[in-house]
Amino acid sequence: MNIAIIEDSKNDRAHLLALLDEFFDRYNIIPTIDTYTSSEDFLAAFEPEKYDLCFIDIFLPGMNGMQAAEKIYRLDRNCILLFVTHTDQFLADGYRVRALRYFIKPITMAHLNDVLPECIEQISGGDRRLTIQINWKDYEIPFRKIYYVASSTRTEIHLKNGVFPLPSRKSFSGVVAPLLADYRFITCSRGVVVNMAHVKNITKDHFLMDNGDLVPISRRQFSTVKDHFINFQFEHLF
Repeated sequence: MNIAIIEDSKNDRAHLLALLDEFFDRYNIIPTIDTYTSSEDFLAAFEPEKYDLCFIDIFLPGMNGMQAAEKIYRLDRNCILLFVTHTDQFLADGYRVRALRYFIKPITMAHLNDVLPECIEQISGGDRRLTIQINWKDYEIPFRKIYYVASSTRTEIHLKNGVFPLPSRKSFSGVVAPLLADYRFITCSRGVVVNMAHVKNITKDHFLMDNGDLVPISRRQFSTVKDHFINFQFEHLF
């Protein structure tokens, strides 16, 4: 697990590091933890998929933590955001970037016990991979990188910036079976399975993906699909 702490207070950084050491020791997990004293320093080092989890102070010199979180959210929607600050003034803003929690200082072990087990579960789910065969060679695609799978003349796996057609001998149902066992994926129309973690919006007949793709939703299934998507948002995004 890779964690970033963006905090300008030396004492608050040391306090959080000590709590994290104690918490992860109980789970036999040794995380990689990087600390930054400003949003600018963090963003200079940041790249998508570098961090699983970020603790962010709101009041920072220069760019504040909420502005940094907005940039993180645009670049890496899988990165879990936890705000740690002295006031609830920006609580509503935290929902825009789908922050998992908003803690008022001083942070305590009770705070970590409340949120980190859920983070571990969510991050470990991000390690799941789909094995596919192209030109008789096996490849593994992380579930988190799959936007949707669609079947027409053959099954195609759609990623953010690419499409991988699979051999015709590979059935659609066989490909999507492991995905449908994961909480992020749902069948939205015949021959289409979508990763709800990459959905930006829902219309009356499509999912709008965060890469701009439109994924059709069956009229007959729309009500059920919409309910699943709303529940997914409340459980895992907001």
